[in-house]
Amino acid sequence: MSLDMYYKSGLIRKARCQISDDILPTLYQIHNNAKFPQLTWLIDTLYDNPQIQPETAKALANEMEALEKLILSLHLPFPMQPLQKIHTFFIGAATNQQIIYTVSA
Repeated sequence: MSLDMYYKSGLIRKARCQISDDILPTLYQIHNNAKFPQLTWLIDTLYDNPQIQPETAKALANEMEALEKLILSLHLPFPMQPLQKIHTFFIGAATNQQIIYTVSA
């Protein structure tokens, strides 16, 4: 199951992003790692349709960037574009002070 996420980016527009099943194995690699508390929280609540506050979105964006650097430093293959898209989505929500709404699909 994937997690669809969106936040309001205008009067009627919504910014959308998805954490697909293809990304989950990459995220589970850092589950319960003390350096990634927000990503661990997101993994744990993935199918509970959590709302993500702007402060949490900023922390998630920072952790996504740290995850990418970690994977690169270990020379492991990873889905770079989807991770960067998720990172950009979280940054946008934090910058615009928008709550992210989620729906498990």
